[in-house]
Amino acid sequence: NLTKYIEVTDDGYAFDEERFKEDIPPVVRAMDNVVDRARYPLREQEAEALSKRRMGLGVTGLANSGEVLGYPYGSPKFLDFERRVMTLLRDECYRASVELAKEKGVFPLFDKEKYCNAPFIRTLPADLQAEIREHGIRNSHLLSIAPTGTISLAADNVSSGIEPVFSHSYDR
Repeated sequence: NLTKYIEVTDDGYAFDEERFKEDIPPVVRAMDNVVDRARYPLREQEAEALSKRRMGLGVTGLANSGEVLGYPYGSPKFLDFERRVMTLLRDECYRASVELAKEKGVFPLFDKEKYCNAPFIRTLPADLQAEIREHGIRNSHLLSIAPTGTISLAADNVSSGIEPVFSHSYDR
């Protein structure tokens, strides 16, 4: 919930990027642990989960966070804020998964050449690409930015996922 990283400053409000970055590795570790602790209905599902170790870390409350900072949804300043937050999320998730690979090993289907040359991986910072090439990565997929309607309601009624507020009131 990105609104939890908004803090009051002398000048108004700010997004606490450092605390956001610090919170990502433990969540990646927890989500990785779920792969091992989950009970799968079918052996085939278990084999699939364990061979790729997929997870889907995402966010909610992006629109509210940007608006608190004074950035109307979709404005150039909002898009810069969104880019900063999503880049931090991406990079810190992948760094955390590399650290887990050093500790616990890579996901079983990891193919260094294929993975490191994938179009998405080539968008990562050069130092992170080098870390993946050297140590591998624990999880084949790390991010999933889904619409979080019900979850957002439960999370203090914040804006859904990365979407704008679509209605300030409605019946459900």
